[in-house]
Amino acid sequence: MMESDINMVNRHKDFNELVAAQFEDLDFAQAYIINLINIEGLTIHQALKETIKSMGLKSFANKTGLSSQCVLDFINNKTRLSTDSVINHLQEVFNLKTRIIIDPV
Repeated sequence: MMESDINMVNRHKDFNELVAAQFEDLDFAQAYIINLINIEGLTIHQALKETIKSMGLKSFANKTGLSSQCVLDFINNKTRLSTDSVINHLQEVFNLKTRIIIDPV
């Protein structure tokens, strides 16, 4: 492996660690999730999956008490968390309140 290849690997790992560390800042994590839902148009299930990928599977598992395998299965669509579970995790981990609003089209 060339030295430049090694630097790319280290940079990638460092970048992932930097991004994951930002999720320790509750304001950052909240803004990230809200943006995914309100701006990007993701469902709460999709937004939670993207957030878990960014913050790190183990970190999320530790904060929820779920096994890493359970979280991995959720991310890989092998299992589905109920909407109530997703809402509970958003509140428990990210201190986010979820409301359903129905508007006429």
